Amino acid sequence: MIERTFQDIPEGKISEADQQSFLVSLGWSRGATWDDLLESKRILIISEAGAGKTYECSTKAEHLWSAGEPAYFVNLAELAQNELRSLLRRDEETRLNAWLSSQYDVATFFLDSFDELELTLGSFKLALTRLEKCIGEQLHRARIVVTTRPIPFDEYAFRKILPVPPALSSEPSEEVFAKIATHDHLKKHDDNDTDHWPIWRTVALMPLSDEQIFEFSRNHGVDDPDLFLDELKKHNAQEYARRPQDLIELCADWRIHECIRKHRNQVATNIRVKLRPSNHRDEPAGLSADRAMEGASRLALAMHMTRRLTIRHSAEADVVYGEAALDPSIILSDWQLNELKALLERPLFGFASYGRVRFHHRSVAEYLAAERLLALRRQGMSFRALKRLLFAETKGKIIVRPSKRPLAGWLALQEDWVFELLRDNEPAVLLNEGDPESLTQPQRNQALRAYSDRYGRGGWRGLRVPSIQVHRFASKELADQIDRIWRSGVENPDVREVLISLIEAGPIDDCADIVFQV
Repeated sequence: MIERTFQDIPEGKISEADQQSFLVSLGWSRGATWDDLLESKRILIISEAGAGKTYECSTKAEHLWSAGEPAYFVNLAELAQNELRSLLRRDEETRLNAWLSSQYDVATFFLDSFDELELTLGSFKLALTRLEKCIGEQLHRARIVVTTRPIPFDEYAFRKILPVPPALSSEPSEEVFAKIATHDHLKKHDDNDTDHWPIWRTVALMPLSDEQIFEFSRNHGVDDPDLFLDELKKHNAQEYARRPQDLIELCADWRIHECIRKHRNQVATNIRVKLRPSNHRDEPAGLSADRAMEGASRLALAMHMTRRLTIRHSAEADVVYGEAALDPSIILSDWQLNELKALLERPLFGFASYGRVRFHHRSVAEYLAAERLLALRRQGMSFRALKRLLFAETKGKIIVRPSKRPLAGWLALQEDWVFELLRDNEPAVLLNEGDPESLTQPQRNQALRAYSDRYGRGGWRGLRVPSIQVHRFASKELADQIDRIWRSGVENPDVREVLISLIEAGPIDDCADIVFQV
């Protein structure tokens, strides 16, 4: 079994705690284990959907129960609608009664937000209140773990409804008397005392590290996990491997194709998997994967056009102040409400805030929006209309509308005229957006030549090609093109850096002399 780790969330960063890039920036060193966490009385775990927090909490509850401890795993959405005892098995209730009548044992309650979208502002508080009513007088002897969303309100409600009373009453009376007699109850822990753990902890469940990906993949049928990990790194696909839910699918894909496919294929596969009907619970309506794909792509394009960041899921969305959410019933006016609900509850969408969801990943939304435009083209959308949507002409020059650059990058892979307009006017988009690896080799040669011709003269411009895109664009077949560009003279340091980065990422041995000379 892989031992997952947790990191304390810095103050003021709760809203970022479900973003993989933020979590990876925290690093895995000095991460806390379950043994460390359970030294505290109140633990709030925040992580993105699919990170494995439900599995971790339910498994830990089973281990504690098997060791003879009173430990309970409860779904918050169910607790909001039922008293705690009605959710327990007979043996669990028996052990609960024994704990309530004891004086010093500690019980652990795992309150999990498995059905995140079923929770509202009121039901989250109600669930915590039901637990408090059941064990109120023994709160000082309760260890409570709550998995929740990155919303400061949830932490506030947790602290208010389930406080930690003075701990002395949790000890046998003889020990309490001895501590009072020796004034030991007045002593404070030294801040440098490593044996002292905070009573409250707000942590994030860390994404899988490279070592954990290796072990996980070996446990899921990958014969050569070293090669698997090397290929993940080579294709910059680790972002699709750090969540257990995604890694399971990636391992299955590897067993079929025996390779890590291009970014475009990874995104497409990821979308198809996340839009499949659920096998684990009943859905509000039957919804085929094809219809779900069509609905998701329509919403993605609508969000891109309106620049909305979230989608309305329920009336709770109206409680949240700030930018309005996209109303899917307007975009998918030909859908039944239960079909909309079924779509938005599939894993392609993640919790954004009360009553709102968002696409799980930005690249997914951009890819789907581009796919919707391609579908509209097949249905008769004119070249002129699409060009007007993506491009603008100013001072005699054609430019890509800034907000449409990601869509243009994806469309260039399938629409030759989009590629040619970008090549001749804004070649940086071909390197920065979409999946440069899916361009043909002649297209890559043309794009790099155009990039150098357009930006290679003069001094620093502040240009930057993301490292992950450099790796996708690089190939050994670029050697002759890079050599010709370099020998022709490149003044701009940004372009020179891109060329050197491509040689490294290739790795392009035939251009090693250029790097050596530099």
